[in-house]
Amino acid sequence: MPRDPRDRCVVDWEDRYGTTVSGNLPQYKKNTCIEDTIDLVTIQAFAPWVNLSDFHYYHVKCPYSTATPWHYVLDTNPSSPTYWQSRDVANEAVEHTATSGIMIKHVMGSKNGWLCVDPQCPCFLGTVSGSYSGVRYFYY
Repeated sequence: MPRDPRDRCVVDWEDRYGTTVSGNLPQYKKNTCIEDTIDLVTIQAFAPWVNLSDFHYYHVKCPYSTATPWHYVLDTNPSSPTYWQSRDVANEAVEHTATSGIMIKHVMGSKNGWLCVDPQCPCFLGTVSGSYSGVRYFYY
């Protein structure tokens, strides 16, 4: 026998459509919008060519950011004894306040990869070992 259709009206909207545990209501929102995460004004002061649309790709985090769980980079300096070996840079990681550690999709010559455009990145500031001031971290 079918259920009484009036029983359905006894429960509230969230219970009826199953959004009390997860759903599309604002209180159950799991991820923030990229527009709320990125401080574009601060970024464009140092990199005026960066737009908000550059952040709308798969989110790769900078290894020099405290927002990422992995802090490994390849040593690409040919004169280094650890050339093409990964090294842990967790002790050099800082908080990326303008980008939350998110890098943008970027092309350098024939290399497609990810570029960190945060002005607080120690790679950009030249404070990490083997880096020069003003050179952004690029991962490909």
